[in-house]
Amino acid sequence: MKSKRDQLEIIMDVMEVINDGYGSKSSIMKYANLSNTLLEKYISILTSKGLIKYEDGHYKMTEKGIELLEKLRKIRKLHLELSELINSISEELY
Repeated sequence: MKSKRDQLEIIMDVMEVINDGYGSKSSIMKYANLSNTLLEKYISILTSKGLIKYEDGHYKMTEKGIELLEKLRKIRKLHLELSELINSISEELY
C-alpha cells in the first residue's frame, strides 16, 4: 500500500496537471486527486509564489513554474534510481 503523498508530491501533481493543459479547478481536482479544500490551499501557494497564474478562466504555468517542475521531475527520477540501486544492493547482501 502506498503511503500518503507529501506536500511536495501534491504540488508536483497539481503542476503536472496544469502543465498538461487541464487548468480548470474541476480538472485539477479530478486529475490531481484533491478535495476542493486542498485544491484551494495548493492553488494559493502556487499562485503566491508566482509558479502558476490565472488567465482567461484557467490556471496556467509561468516560466518560473515550468523551471521548478523540471527540477521536481529530476528529483523524482533520481529518487527512483536511488531506490532501485538500494534494492539491488539489498538483494546482493541478503
